[in-house]
Amino acid sequence: MKLYKELAEWWPLMSPHTEYEEEAELFLKIIKRYHPAVKDALEFGSGGGSNAFYLKKYFSMTLTDLSPDMLAVSRELNPDCPHLQGDMRTIEVEGTYDLVFIHDAITYFTEKADLLAVMKNAKKHLKPDGLLFIMPDEYTETFEPRTGHGGIDKDGRGMRYLEWSYDSDPDDHMLVTEYAYVMRDRDGQVTHEHDSMKAGLFSMPEWDALLAEAGFKAHFERVEFSEEPGTYFGIAATQLE
Repeated sequence: MKLYKELAEWWPLMSPHTEYEEEAELFLKIIKRYHPAVKDALEFGSGGGSNAFYLKKYFSMTLTDLSPDMLAVSRELNPDCPHLQGDMRTIEVEGTYDLVFIHDAITYFTEKADLLAVMKNAKKHLKPDGLLFIMPDEYTETFEPRTGHGGIDKDGRGMRYLEWSYDSDPDDHMLVTEYAYVMRDRDGQVTHEHDSMKAGLFSMPEWDALLAEAGFKAHFERVEFSEEPGTYFGIAATQLE
C-alpha cells in the first residue's frame, strides 16, 4: 500500500494514536487474563506504533515492521522502544519474550502457509510460558461489507479518507478494501490519492487449526469497542506442552 510507503508521513493524520487508547486497554485486559506477569513484549507488524504507545506503560516493547517508512513514524511516537525492520514470517530477534503481539498487520496475509509461518516464528520468540495475542480485523463468520471515513487536521496539515471493504468472491479467502485520500499540505495545496489493499479472510476453525499446528491452543475473546460497529474477536494463544 502507498500508505505504508510514500504516503507514510500522513499516517498520524489518517489514524492518530489518540484513537487507539481504548483498544489498547481492551487488549491489555485479555493479555493479563492469560499472562498476568508480562514484563517484555515483541510486536510483529507494529506499524505507526499506536498500540505500543499505550502498552509500553505496562511492559517493555520491541517493535518490528516490514516497512522502514512506518518504523520512522513509530520512532517519532515511541523513541524509547527498540525498532527493527523485517518480515514477521522470518525475522529473527535476539532473546525470547513473555508476549508476542500482532495487531491487524496479520490481515495482509492471504495464504494459510504465510499465517502458519508467522505463528511458528512467534513461537520461536516466546518463553516457555509466553503468550501469543493476535487481533485479526475480520473472520469469515463476522465480516460484513462496510464503508468508513476519518482523518484529522494537525500542525497546519489535514487529511481525510474514505474506505470501502467488500468480498467479491466468498471462495477465495480474501477481501478487498479501496481507499480514497484527500491531503492538504501546509501551503494549502490539496492532493488526492487512491489506494487498495487485499486481506485474508479465514474462519475461526481455520485459525484454530493453524494455531494448533504451530503449537498453540487458541482462545477466542470478544472485544467490544464503544464506537466501532461490527463484531470482533482477539485470539489469546497459549502454548501447548
